[in-house]
Amino acid sequence: MLAAVKLWLLLSAWLVGAGWILSVLHQLNWIGYGLLLVVTAAIFSGCRQRPPWRPRIEPAQLLNQFRRRFTRPAPLIFLILAAAAFAGGALYPTVNGDSNSYRIPRVLHWLGAGHWHWIHTGDLRMNIAGCNFEWLCAPIILLMRTGHGMFLANWVSYLLLPGLIFSVFTRLGVQPRVAWWWMWLLASGWCYAFQAATDINDSFAVIYALAAVDFALRARASGRVSEWWFSLLGAALLTGTKQTCLPLAALWGIAVWPGLGPMWRRPWRTLAVVLAALLVSGLPLMLFNWSHTGNWMGLPSPGAGVQGWGWSNTSPASPFWGVVGNMFCLTAQNLKPPFFPMADAWNNAMQQFVATPIGSHFASFESFATLDNSTRESNAGIGLGICLITLVSLAWALKFRKPQSNAAAGGDAWTTRALRLAPWGLLVLFMAKVGTYQNARQLAPYYVFLFPSLLILSGHARVVRQVAWQWLAYAVMLGTLILLFLSRGHPLFPAQTLFGNLAKRYPDSTSLAHLAVSYSTQSIVQTQLNCLQDDLPPGEKIIGYYSTYNCVAEPGLWQPLGVRRILRVLPGDSPEQVRREALHYIVVDEQALLHSEQSIQEWLHAYDAEVVREKAFLIQWGKPLRHYYLVRLN
Repeated sequence: MLAAVKLWLLLSAWLVGAGWILSVLHQLNWIGYGLLLVVTAAIFSGCRQRPPWRPRIEPAQLLNQFRRRFTRPAPLIFLILAAAAFAGGALYPTVNGDSNSYRIPRVLHWLGAGHWHWIHTGDLRMNIAGCNFEWLCAPIILLMRTGHGMFLANWVSYLLLPGLIFSVFTRLGVQPRVAWWWMWLLASGWCYAFQAATDINDSFAVIYALAAVDFALRARASGRVSEWWFSLLGAALLTGTKQTCLPLAALWGIAVWPGLGPMWRRPWRTLAVVLAALLVSGLPLMLFNWSHTGNWMGLPSPGAGVQGWGWSNTSPASPFWGVVGNMFCLTAQNLKPPFFPMADAWNNAMQQFVATPIGSHFASFESFATLDNSTRESNAGIGLGICLITLVSLAWALKFRKPQSNAAAGGDAWTTRALRLAPWGLLVLFMAKVGTYQNARQLAPYYVFLFPSLLILSGHARVVRQVAWQWLAYAVMLGTLILLFLSRGHPLFPAQTLFGNLAKRYPDSTSLAHLAVSYSTQSIVQTQLNCLQDDLPPGEKIIGYYSTYNCVAEPGLWQPLGVRRILRVLPGDSPEQVRREALHYIVVDEQALLHSEQSIQEWLHAYDAEVVREKAFLIQWGKPLRHYYLVRLN
């Protein structure tokens, strides 16, 4: 496991660093990646030391260990979960709105220009959001000519999750038997298992956080400077994933502080690692955000003159009410059953509550306490099953507890206690600052660090030996596996065919009709992505896309990759500004027209254009059709 984690940290650092270096050279393409790979290989070939990722045992021994480990039920269920996640990611392209509206398009813009740049867009997230996940996926998009394979970054991280959980937990005082069971249980949490099959970039950051703490504790115990280096790389990569992950760097600071001595043994190599860590951290993007918006997070202040939408109402108006509101929101999202037919009634009640004097304190939240009618990768927290078995385990452990507590492992007791308690302080900080919709999934990197303080009770060692508890653990893991098979975004059975035919055969069945609608997500999104792809003029190298926030059709307009570039046109852009870009054709999204309060006829008159093709498509069942217009500038 340790060798695999080191290899993943090195690969991640190389891919992120390569993205920034090639951007500076304006060579973000296959030639640039190839030349940089040759240079890297030459450097490593000149190193005489044993590579840090090389296994210390023979392949036959590894195979035997694999067989012994995965014959027990808990590891076997995790292996099936990983296989199911890979199948779901490989079989289905992404249908996530965030990925199609900004995550994939921003990479396509960088590749089209040959370098990172500040994109002219109405969606702030395309510029200001942490981009380490996208740097990992840029070569995948170059290779596959699509964003279909972006899930691999999540999936590889998911494979490393149990081993890192065990290593960190045991170093924080959790008994090995207890840590062994919970490493499999936590890896079956909904936010981790569901996101392993998609390109949503919340859960994969937990690997960097765990690796940063684990290697810091190892360096403190062994005194090896190489482990300090890997710890620094993990912390740096963590800060470049998402702004909401930044507080977790405090855990690395607590873990690494007592073990800083070894880094001075090789000062020049340490300096090189520090510079590399700065390159792959969130620092480059923070500097660009400051340059373009005057704010390191990229959120412009009112009146700053920065055009863009997205990430509005992301912070509570008051830290106190943010903590209070998130205590309710996060609890509701994590205890919500996987299927919640009362979602509409619940959401209406929440809207009415926000309109009351008490509820007005939570009006700054983005859709306060809104719940979906099903659980999927875009809204899942740690999961109802994990929450229930945690409560059961705590109650049972208190019953079996012994007078003495576990001794702190892996170093001085003060640091270990601080690492167990600090995550709860970071949770309070998260709740005080984050007021977004679906924040339970954004908390994914934090969940695992909350458990060591709960699992150090001596009674847990007896709890995990109870047959009834073990069967409950298997049931929780199998429940996640069932939900993964039934996922509406990437079902592992012919859902559309099955429920579509049943709905036609039994037209009076409301349940079958709802199921058929629910599993139509794939076809709806694919129709939207492909709506005008065949109608784009083949000779045009640049096509405009008139859009605002959360417009998800752009990835389809870039296909086939390398043929054309897409430039975003915003409602505030004048006709003269558009013509200076040498645009002849523009795809107009009706959502942008609604935002600018224009009809298509008024837009055509303002820009002196005519409609070449019009397409209508379904974006959501029960909602009006949305139109796309391919227009030609006269």
